[in-house]
Amino acid sequence: MQRTRRDLLAAGSVAVGLAGCLGVDGVTYPDESDPDDGPDADDGADGGDGDDAPDEPPDEDDEEVPVPNPALADATRAVVDDAVWFASTYEAAIDVYLDATGDVLEAVTAVRERIHEPTDPTTEMAARLESAGYAAADRAAEALEPHFYPHDLLRERTDRHVPALTRSARRNDADRFVEELDRMHGSFSRIRTPIYVAGTFSRDPIHNRLLDRLAPGDPDDVLVELAVPSRRRFATLAHEPYPDDDETFPPEFTADPLPEARRESIRERLGPVLRSDGRTEELFVAFAPRPEPADSRTDAFRGPPDELDGTPLHVQRYADVRTATARLTAVLEAGATEGREPLLPDVDAADDALEWHRYYHREEGSDRTGLDEFPGVQYGYVLQAGEFLLATGFSGDAWEERPNWQGRLADAWVTA
Repeated sequence: MQRTRRDLLAAGSVAVGLAGCLGVDGVTYPDESDPDDGPDADDGADGGDGDDAPDEPPDEDDEEVPVPNPALADATRAVVDDAVWFASTYEAAIDVYLDATGDVLEAVTAVRERIHEPTDPTTEMAARLESAGYAAADRAAEALEPHFYPHDLLRERTDRHVPALTRSARRNDADRFVEELDRMHGSFSRIRTPIYVAGTFSRDPIHNRLLDRLAPGDPDDVLVELAVPSRRRFATLAHEPYPDDDETFPPEFTADPLPEARRESIRERLGPVLRSDGRTEELFVAFAPRPEPADSRTDAFRGPPDELDGTPLHVQRYADVRTATARLTAVLEAGATEGREPLLPDVDAADDALEWHRYYHREEGSDRTGLDEFPGVQYGYVLQAGEFLLATGFSGDAWEERPNWQGRLADAWVTA
């Protein structure tokens, strides 16, 4: 189906981006001063010292820009930062953890190769292994914290073995010393296996602090699909893990969360809300009920995550508040609004709930009549929070025609 009407709308509403270089990992702002423009620089206007030059009006970019919905902006920033960390940095951090614990194993092996006589073990060897274990703890912590906390894990493993090594060395008990070396080697080997790493530092599903940030209302009963498509097309689930026992059967997900086709379907509904100019991150999130484990395999959920009918939420991050404000202006000009209201029906402005724009726009085709001769209308909600634009609830059904559409979005950070 051609989308000429939407394309014309989008093309006519794109705002001119700010000057400067905007990127994912760094931003050069348009008001950065030139190193040569210090307080002693000659302005060259009349060859003098510039003391008599008239005051120039302040640059618009130098004016402080108010932050819309600052509390939600802070919460959204925490969610996006953690999601991007999982998408872009997690694998490298795990590699550091594996290298650090591998160094401990190498140190243990090196000491073991030096033990040939009863008097060979020394307390200095035990101290060397203690230093290796503590150094590994520091390296792993620097890579993984505050997302995960391996520091105490590695120090406790080290402290479990070093005292016995020290006593055995002091007593010239080589048998006992070698036995403890083998135990230490096995202890650190077990926390490097793929199964252990995937469970303790889980990314599939995510159930560390990011889950609590995504669904502060009720993280125990929510399943969240999460995708950062610009970061290696990263997509995963976030939910509390299921018990590992033989008495119940967890759900079996047969497809990836938020695949490309589904993301494109969400984008189609958003229409002119999508503003890529100056955007530094794009996040897709969908909130659904977490399937309960079943008593039998036939009763357990089996299927793609989208069969859970999760409510999608779209997040766009820009370099700064000013850019996001300009993009929101372009969005509103490309469609129409009909007042503002909170996302949840049981709250109102008196409860200090955020009021979102009731926003609608026309698309080619209709998902209500199935007749392409009519331009369909998509109804949804749009809000700016700091440098973010958030959009949710887009449907061919008007707002008043779909009560309780929010589902588990009621537990999300945007409604908390």
